[in-house]
Amino acid sequence: MSSNTNTQTFQPVGKALPREIIKWIQGLDLSYSVKDPRRDLSNGFLIAEIFSRYYPGRVQMHSFDNSQKDERKQNNYQQLELFFKKNDIVIPNHKGFAEIIDNDWNALYNFLVSIYSFLTQRKVINPPLASYVNSKEFATSTQNTQTFLLKEKGIEKLQEEQKQEDQFQKEQLSEKHAPLSVSSKRTNFMRVPSKPISQNLENLNYQIEVKNISYRPVQGSLLKLKEEQQQQEKQQEKLNSNNDRQIQDSFQKTPMDENKREATSTREKQLDKSIYDILNEALTQRQQFSQFAQTVQFKQNATALQSFIDLIDIYPEDFVNGFFQELITQKEAYINFIFKDTNEVWKFFKFTFQCIQNLPVQRVHVCIDLVNQFGARSLQKDALKTRSLFLEFFLPEICNLIKQSVFFEKKQLLIQMICSFQEPMFKYQVIQTMKQNLSAEHFMQCLAVFSGFELESSELWNEMKRYGYIYFLSSSTSLSSSALAILCNAAKSNSQVKIEKHVIALAKNRWWQNRCLCVILFSEMIRGVIKTTNYQNLIKSPQQGQKFFSIENDRIISDLKAQVNHFSKGIEIASTPIDSDILMNQSLIHIVDLLGDSKILLELFVKIVLEVSQESRQWALFSSDSQDEYDFFIPSDKSFKFKLNINSQYVKQVSFQILLHLVELLNTQKLLNLPLGHFELLHWCFQNTDFKIQNMESCEQIAKVTKEYVYLGLSDPTVLLYANDLAKQLLDLQFKAEVQIENHDKIFANSIRLALKAENDQVLNNIIEFIENLVVESGQSASDGLKNFIRSVYDELDQMNPSPLANSKISKCFEKVNDRPYQSPHPDVSDVQIQDEQQSDFQY
Repeated sequence: MSSNTNTQTFQPVGKALPREIIKWIQGLDLSYSVKDPRRDLSNGFLIAEIFSRYYPGRVQMHSFDNSQKDERKQNNYQQLELFFKKNDIVIPNHKGFAEIIDNDWNALYNFLVSIYSFLTQRKVINPPLASYVNSKEFATSTQNTQTFLLKEKGIEKLQEEQKQEDQFQKEQLSEKHAPLSVSSKRTNFMRVPSKPISQNLENLNYQIEVKNISYRPVQGSLLKLKEEQQQQEKQQEKLNSNNDRQIQDSFQKTPMDENKREATSTREKQLDKSIYDILNEALTQRQQFSQFAQTVQFKQNATALQSFIDLIDIYPEDFVNGFFQELITQKEAYINFIFKDTNEVWKFFKFTFQCIQNLPVQRVHVCIDLVNQFGARSLQKDALKTRSLFLEFFLPEICNLIKQSVFFEKKQLLIQMICSFQEPMFKYQVIQTMKQNLSAEHFMQCLAVFSGFELESSELWNEMKRYGYIYFLSSSTSLSSSALAILCNAAKSNSQVKIEKHVIALAKNRWWQNRCLCVILFSEMIRGVIKTTNYQNLIKSPQQGQKFFSIENDRIISDLKAQVNHFSKGIEIASTPIDSDILMNQSLIHIVDLLGDSKILLELFVKIVLEVSQESRQWALFSSDSQDEYDFFIPSDKSFKFKLNINSQYVKQVSFQILLHLVELLNTQKLLNLPLGHFELLHWCFQNTDFKIQNMESCEQIAKVTKEYVYLGLSDPTVLLYANDLAKQLLDLQFKAEVQIENHDKIFANSIRLALKAENDQVLNNIIEFIENLVVESGQSASDGLKNFIRSVYDELDQMNPSPLANSKISKCFEKVNDRPYQSPHPDVSDVQIQDEQQSDFQY
């Protein structure tokens, strides 16, 4: 998209934007309000958000940062330039962002006028006042202005030095009496509620009606009356100081045994302080530490507290974390102080909320921890006041922070922070207040996090599940994800979830996060069925509850199995196609303890293990570490190795079932060789299966199908190690478990011939070592079967043409078990060079 529209260059009057641009920006519903255009628009964040409204899906807002640091501003504008270039956007009269980064108001003003005309195809009308101010007539009229002073003798011209001195005195006077304020970088953090907060939080409306005014003459001396009034004030101050002794002792810096008059004076001074003053003093003292003297600098014409809030994102992490930890350490003293006045409570938490808003997501944890501890302690001290303040003032502020947060991790921490102010009977009011202050998307995210903290016996589940049922089939991905997370947490808490009719519809969702949540939800619902008394008595342990055939019991068993298969089918649909390692890992985690109850899940497990990446397969089969955690859901169990340590009997049973299904799969596919994934799964199954307790016929079928692949794997360097172990397992089946394996001596001999032909030293050395171990074992155990196997392999090698026994390394392996040494047909040649044969390399 391009444009050649010419845009007129304007000279702005002051810092105000044209009225039509202000109305345009307000109508875009940006994430941050524009109060000071020069400050709020100069970093490029909101400009990028403006273009995201006109080019949805093309502007990636997570790449932009709403910060005033020069590095981040430059990064924002570099991203904008790339966006303009990629989408062929040509802004009229645009020559770059260098002047805007340097806070040039004229450049920013003209750029906003240009993009307004470009995006809306409307022109900005230059106001008459601006035309007059920029005209020569206005400049001429203001050149000869002079200042005069009216005195008794007449009008005199005011000298320049006198004007400067008067101006300096006015500034000093205004600074002395000016209220505490905040820098214009961020919103005014010290702004208290527009109406005074009364101690009982009631709206007091007084109506005063004056009907008649009368007066009476003063009797006695005015001086005497004044002295009596002063005495009464002193007595009242003394009484107040005694009542507040416990509050003020926590902020005393003088020892308890000092002079009583000095202690009383200190307490009286503390009574006049605000929580802002105490925080400001603490920050000032901390800034004077040697390690922070050079790195922490406060802003000019601003207090330490103002600078801390405005620059908290660039202050050293040690300085910020240390200050918050100091507040947590002195938690009792601060809470006792702020609870003397409700406004002080408001000021303190307002300060913390502003810090949370300005901190990046990586550093916000310590401040949220401070709020959590202060909130929990405030509930213990005065639950009624804290609850009322929280609902009326704090919760709306937190809701605003949630709406302004770009990253979900920060939203999640803020939502968890609300829980520190909650009491069991107070949660309904919190949910209703959030619903009034948040959009449906943010409200459902809050409920998704809340549901993870609910207890099994909580009565709030019906309320939260109601919202989950409303949105779990929503077309909005965010709403459906939050609803599924609520239902997942409900199922984990044994709260009954009813979605049987919509399982297949949910499973067909193609968004990977929703697919993961469906896997978790269906697996939890299967566990709910398995935990029932009927399932345990009739299916898990039928000998206890089903002594005789019963039509009713048969119907119950059929219904229970149908439910398990229905949810298992949902997991299978949600897990396929296998296109995401995160999704596959979640599937392996949540179905690992359900394989013995569902053939569908058993087959799904084999399919996933064979198709996922080697890293995920290694973790699932051999690792004992927990998997990473993801948003909205937390994996419950770990790998099979972990299961083996907890319940080895279950793993032995399931591994044999997996092996049977894998053998059936191999028998159907008729592969020429096996990939690495198949060998890893075969190795795991052989390693964990106890063949001595299994059916002999099944063991023979396993050996019959796998022997060709295993012995051929000895000549493949990619699967050599697994093939080596599997070959030992097959020989154990043959000579220890008495499983009959036909013709495996011929296959073993052919693997040696293929290894020689490949001329791979690693493979050849491994086979030689393997044969030597067999020869040693056959001599020690004196097993006739193993000796006969070695001799039959020797005979097979001897009959080949050319014979691999011509290789001296191979022939030496068989010397100890053979009565006759190998006689080479070519005595002059010690090693035979194996050539290509006309026949196939391997024939069954």
